[in-house]
Order: sequence, then structure tokens, then C-alpha cells
Amino acid sequence: MEENKVRQVHESQEERQHVRVKLQGSLRLKIQSPMKGIFSLQDVSLGGLSFIAGQVSLTPGTLCHGEIVCRLGRANLSMPVSFKVIYQQDNNQLVGGQYTLIDQENTDLLRLLISNHLAGELTELDDVIDNMKRENYTAIRKNSQQSTARTLRDRVRAMFGSVLFFVAGLLAFMFVAWKLYQHAFLTRADDAWVSLPAKTVLMPENGYVQLLLPEGETRVEQGQPLLTVSSRLVSRLNDGVVLDSLDAKQVRALVDAAVFEVTLNSPCDCEITELPVRDGEFVHKNSVLMKLVDPSGPATITALFDGSAHALDAAIGDEVTVRYLDGITDESGIISQLVRDEESGLLRMQITGARELPSSSHNQPVSVTVHPAWLPVL
Repeated sequence: MEENKVRQVHESQEERQHVRVKLQGSLRLKIQSPMKGIFSLQDVSLGGLSFIAGQVSLTPGTLCHGEIVCRLGRANLSMPVSFKVIYQQDNNQLVGGQYTLIDQENTDLLRLLISNHLAGELTELDDVIDNMKRENYTAIRKNSQQSTARTLRDRVRAMFGSVLFFVAGLLAFMFVAWKLYQHAFLTRADDAWVSLPAKTVLMPENGYVQLLLPEGETRVEQGQPLLTVSSRLVSRLNDGVVLDSLDAKQVRALVDAAVFEVTLNSPCDCEITELPVRDGEFVHKNSVLMKLVDPSGPATITALFDGSAHALDAAIGDEVTVRYLDGITDESGIISQLVRDEESGLLRMQITGARELPSSSHNQPVSVTVHPAWLPVL
């Protein structure tokens, strides 16, 4: 017995042009076709159909015109088609055809029937009406031109624009990252200023002041006379002290005539930062005569922080960053003291800076930033 060799071909959905489904419907061929009548549909796709022709013989290449009729409830859905016969099997007279003419609306309706059949849903008349009313395709663009080869100038402009947008995006990313870094890891002082070793000369008694410094002199040495204070004896007597051997008029005349002079000397090698009095001016007791700053002394920075010491996350001996008014940043400032300020209620931090400062920087505001010890300063 001769063995028949059968070659199996497995068709995947990607290899097929369209999905084939078995719809409940019929095919009606019109008079213009080589044959007419109603035939049972075998399967339908968007590219063609097959039906049982029975005893009717159709040769491949025959052009037929008809309509596909499907039952939707109480109504029939008719879709005109024209197809070309591709094959006809001899055993069951199955005829397969490929569409040659089918309009877009019928294609949409056929796609709706196939999709609902594959999904296991029933197609109703309302679905068909909605599908026919819906705009299923986009309009063709007007004035479409065929793309041409770009010139060197166009390529350079395109590359320049790409680089420009890349740099802008990189800068924006770096800016956002910097702001997040400052917000998450850095703590800035509410107020901070520079303090140098300073001394204040006060008026000892009510009287007149005579300056002993040359005009324009700002540097003084320790022990150098600064000014002379002249006051009468009457300014030192509080309750009108009366001497026993003198009457009231004599005591008054004596007191009014008595004048005391006191010379005030410089307590250090300092620079004069403030001189609010003028030569020969009458000054009241405890008024400020002169402010002196020792520039050779260690400069300290006082900073005030709002919040608790735990939230500040800083301890004595840690390094902080100090930025001065001239733009210079000192990253080696050491915390020497951290206490609660009784007057303001804020945390007061004393910082010892490594930079030598001039006397003019006394009481200048600075910016103090506290950062974690494990985080590098950017």
C-alpha cells in the first residue's frame, strides 16, 4: 500500500492576511453573476469569504457580485460585495473568493461583526448604527509634500537646536538638584555677625571732653592718651554736702570753682572704629566716648538658629561654612559654643574662624551654613 506523504502547514495569525470566523449568515448572488441564488456562508474575513456552492460549478477567476446577509434580531444586515473565485473543492463544493470591491462602510461593519464574534458578544442593531455614525478614520493631511534630503545647513541647525535643548534641560536638572540638596541637608542661620575683641570708653562724669589725638588718627597704642574729661566738683556732690567751717555761700562758691580733669588712656593697641563726640563737647555720665577694636585678636562669629539642638544636628567641634560680605567662603569654621540665648530664645552658636579680618568687619553680617559631617560641601 502506497503511503501518502502529507506536509502540514501551520498558519499563525501573523502569517494570515485576515482572521477567519464562522458567522451565521448567507450569501446572495445577483443576476449579473454567472449564477444566482442563496448559499450558506462557511467563513468570512476582511479579505474574502467561502461558501458551500453545492452542485454549482465555479471556475477559479470567475467574478461574482452579491451581498452578505446577517441576521440581527428582527432585522437583516446586508453588505454588497464583489469577489473573485480563487478555488473550489471537489469533495464538498466549497468555494473560496477574494474581495475585489467592498466599500469602507461595509468593511467597518464586517470588522464589527468579526470582533464581536471573537469576543463572544452578540451584535445588536444599535451597535451597527453607532458604528455607521462614528468617524472611524482621520482626514488626510492637506498639502503633504514628499520629504527631501536635508542640506548641511539644516543638519547643523538641527544639531545646534538639539544641543541647546540638551544643555537647557541639564541646567534645569542641576538647578532642581541643587535646591533639593539645600532644602534637605543644609541649615542656614537666621542671623549671624562677626565679633572682634572690642573695648568701649565711657564718660566717667558729666563734663566737657577734649580730644588728644591728631586729626584723622585711627590707630592708637596701649597707654596712649586719648582724651581729657573736665568736670566740676558740683557734679560729684549728690545732696549738697556742706562743710562745717564754711557758710552756704562760701561752700557754693568753692564747689563751683573746683574743677577736676581726668585723662583717659588707650587700654590696648587698637583701632578706633567709632568716635561719636567732638572736641569741647559737653557729655553726660556713662555716654559712649570711643569704641576700640583689637584687629590682632581672634575673630569670633555669632550665629542664631531657630529650633532645637537635635534638629540642628550640630555639636561643639564640628565644622561649618561661613560666607563673608566680600564673597569669600570659609569652610573651616569650628563651633566653640552652643547655648540657648536667653534674650531671643534662639540657639546661639559661637564660631571660631580661621581667617584674619580687618577691624572694619566688626559687627558685619555673614552667612552661616550647617551641613552634616559625612556630606561634602558643594
